Amino acid sequence: MPVPVCSCTGVPRHCYKWGNGGWQSSCCTTTISMYPLPQIPNKRHARVGGRKMSGSVFSKLLSRLAEEGHDLSVPLDLKDYWAKHGTNRYITIK
Repeated sequence: MPVPVCSCTGVPRHCYKWGNGGWQSSCCTTTISMYPLPQIPNKRHARVGGRKMSGSVFSKLLSRLAEEGHDLSVPLDLKDYWAKHGTNRYITIK
């Protein structure tokens, strides 16, 4: 399966691996959509953390999309699946 992307800036950008099988956006937080994300002023070479999706939620999302007949051989755009609120860390897919 290809690396997922996020197209919140209008251009698909590859997501970063995060945690145990999860993904992190390279271009958006809950309040910012830009690439690259801004640097943290008091930490050298560090950027603001993007939206995150845990590995277990990503697996559930893949299972649900496969059941619905989506083609998983093309990069999945996570733009519509990030958490819409909260701490910018975890989401729950029912």
